[in-house]
Amino acid sequence: MASHKDQALKPQITFGKFQNVDLRVARVVSAPMAEGTTSPCRVITLDVGHLGTRTSVGQYALISEEDLVGTNVIVCVNLSPREMGAYTSEALILGAPNPDSPHDQNQAIPLTVSQAASCGDPIF
Repeated sequence: MASHKDQALKPQITFGKFQNVDLRVARVVSAPMAEGTTSPCRVITLDVGHLGTRTSVGQYALISEEDLVGTNVIVCVNLSPREMGAYTSEALILGAPNPDSPHDQNQAIPLTVSQAASCGDPIF
């Protein structure tokens, strides 16, 4: 798998296209390990405030559930649902590459927001 540092810059988009991406603050409620996925993943339940709860399935297996629960993360809430093994991911938690990730995986570190932010707040 190519290094993330070797990836080329993606094509430029307009501000209008970027405004279509709905990024929100969400709090991690639970994050048990998923079963039957290709790579180790967590099934993360998110509190998105007035938008309700969403499920996100992502490669955050190198971070303990105890460290994730209660954390405010940045999520994209308007992506189409994605099947991940037996699970459906309804939101994407933004993250950066975890430096301890095995080379055949894309384990991540979630992007976090201050605890002063409220669940459901827009990211801009």
